[in-house]
Amino acid sequence: MDFEQLAHVILPNLKDKLESSQGLSVFVRERKRFEGWIKVELCEILSKRFGDVVPEDKDIDVTFDDWAVELKPVTTNYVYAGVKTKTKNITNNIDDIVSDIEKLRASTTTNKAVLFVAFPLDHTKPEWKPHLKRISQHLRELKHENVRFQGNIPGTIYLGLVQSILRQDMTRQSRRSTNRTIGQTKTLQDGCSSVL
Repeated sequence: MDFEQLAHVILPNLKDKLESSQGLSVFVRERKRFEGWIKVELCEILSKRFGDVVPEDKDIDVTFDDWAVELKPVTTNYVYAGVKTKTKNITNNIDDIVSDIEKLRASTTTNKAVLFVAFPLDHTKPEWKPHLKRISQHLRELKHENVRFQGNIPGTIYLGLVQSILRQDMTRQSRRSTNRTIGQTKTLQDGCSSVL
């Protein structure tokens, strides 16, 4: 299964679960995290397509087939009607996501993704863009799906494809090797022309 197919399985199904849960809307209204709930619901979604879904394996939130997925709920400090006002430092949440991405990059699993649900949040909110940009810099691709929790509270599900360290290192090594070869060729050419 490629990333596009994975997004097609996870995003609409998780959106339905987020929007239909009355209990979850209490967490959202109070700005409380619900990582365990996401893990359970994601396992249910995936187990309908894969037989080998495993939660909390080798310090990874969910593994299945040839995928490893880390999950994170992100509580923002943006003011929204119907949501308790709290001054939370959103930077810590972003740091946690970047840390999960780095952990995934080091994993030997073939395919890796990070899934995070940000709330309360309208994806187009200008103050959110720098945080999203910081996360995106660590990903090959990022998809999103807007949600409305009960009580009409906005949120966004994000699914990001993580590039493994091995692939990036191989690309860097290839570039270095090519640059060295070009440099050696230039030196040889320079040396040959001076001999002639």
